[in-house]
Amino acid sequence: MNKRRVPIKSLIDHIKTAIDVDPWAKEMAEELLKEREPVEIEIEGGGSTWWHVCGDCHGAVDKGDRYCKHCGRPLI
Repeated sequence: MNKRRVPIKSLIDHIKTAIDVDPWAKEMAEELLKEREPVEIEIEGGGSTWWHVCGDCHGAVDKGDRYCKHCGRPLI
């Protein structure tokens, strides 16, 4: 099977326009797909102490992490 990456936004748009899918299933699928969208690593702190955090849950992460160790979101 040839697996290709499809942008999550494209999948969400496709689900929203599908006419033969239960509205509840559309909502649940959209929520699950949004949870897999990457978020940017942010910087928090103050004064002389700063650290990197997940852009979603704000848990501390390392700059090179690909996934948040607290909520599991992909990081960019």
